[in-house]
Amino acid sequence: MTSASARPPPSVSGEWNVRQVIPCSQWKESDKQCPECGESVNLMHPHYQVELDRERNLKEGSKLTHERWLLAFCNQQCATEWLDTN
Repeated sequence: MTSASARPPPSVSGEWNVRQVIPCSQWKESDKQCPECGESVNLMHPHYQVELDRERNLKEGSKLTHERWLLAFCNQQCATEWLDTN
């Protein structure tokens, strides 16, 4: 799994596909930065998660066929605006 804070989010156009957009909260205390507005998102509290995936270029001996990217947004509006522009 790739962390949303590890690098800038990818453009949805091209090889990345939107798999799901869901409201969620997680059990682990952690903060991420909202890719749309830049506000801090506490993952213990309700927020929106966008899951992106793409096929990986397989290297010899590799079994992983897909790469997944999880993005945390502070609310549905930020998730929708980010998806509309990307």
